Amino acid sequence: MRRLGLVAVLTVAAIVVPAAPASAHTVSGAGATNFKTTLTAVTPPVAGLKVSVVENGSRLELTNASATDVVVLGYEGEPYLRVGPAGVFANLKSPALYLNTTRQGGTPNPDADPTAPAVWKRILGGTTVRWHDHRVHWMGGRPPPEVRRAPGVGHVVYPAWTVELRQGTTPITVTGTLTWVPGPSPWPWVGLAVALALAVIVAALSKRWALSLAAAVVVLVATDVLHAVGIGLAFAGSEAHRLQLILAASYYSLVAWVVGGVAVYLLARRNVDGLFAATFTAVVIGLFGGVADLTVLYRSEVPSAMPTDVARGVVACALGLGAGLTVGAVLAARRNREPVQLAA
Repeated sequence: MRRLGLVAVLTVAAIVVPAAPASAHTVSGAGATNFKTTLTAVTPPVAGLKVSVVENGSRLELTNASATDVVVLGYEGEPYLRVGPAGVFANLKSPALYLNTTRQGGTPNPDADPTAPAVWKRILGGTTVRWHDHRVHWMGGRPPPEVRRAPGVGHVVYPAWTVELRQGTTPITVTGTLTWVPGPSPWPWVGLAVALALAVIVAALSKRWALSLAAAVVVLVATDVLHAVGIGLAFAGSEAHRLQLILAASYYSLVAWVVGGVAVYLLARRNVDGLFAATFTAVVIGLFGGVADLTVLYRSEVPSAMPTDVARGVVACALGLGAGLTVGAVLAARRNREPVQLAA
């Protein structure tokens, strides 16, 4: 039992210390939030031009399939991006180019000058560009005053945000709203997590402890895979790009999935060593798929392509099964350890 406790402690230390504090899953910097960005109109409509809000309000996406370039204007009315048949170009003199590098805002470039002639640099092929636009999402560290006064009700934060475009000499206006949407109560999901944890602990004390814990590991890994896929698919872009992001953002989870397979193999043979692998898997997924994503349980906008209740369910499973397996493995090891043979 002490060895299992040591495994849990060392696993937490090895993971949390290099990555402390463990960050929640995000989509282009946008985690679970109560702010909702909605695009309401593109005026006038332009054939071949499509603008949309993507990645949980973190970015705008513009596709221009027409034969004429469309220019996105920056925060000071300067040319910022140009999208057309020749690809996507950025104006190196636009301050917005540097301010939009991250969801939280980039570092201003002293060489940027919105009044200078545009210096275009091709940055992408194709006819689609995505960018962080701070006009369409909340940038403050704290919610606005009206939200702080009454966080439990909805608020219209920006009644009409605008992003200006230009096609030739034709001005185009993209408009939308930013609203505060209160999230649900987390307690039903907490209750689900507690119920799962207790069920696993009870199963660990039964005669069929090995198969029960093996089944719990299978479910835990399966829900964590679903969690990772849901986050990856919430990114905009090609399937290959999304797969790359799933793998890149799931480094610790990938290790846990492999170790979880080892745990199932050993537990299916009633090998007590499988409890060590199960503990590692439970701690890793419980931390990164559960604790780090607690906000998913009580915020309205979730960074996942899955339905929000499914996204919350997999987080609750990570919490409950992760905790239950960690405690259950310790109890099972204690009940099934081989007695010490004393010398005659």
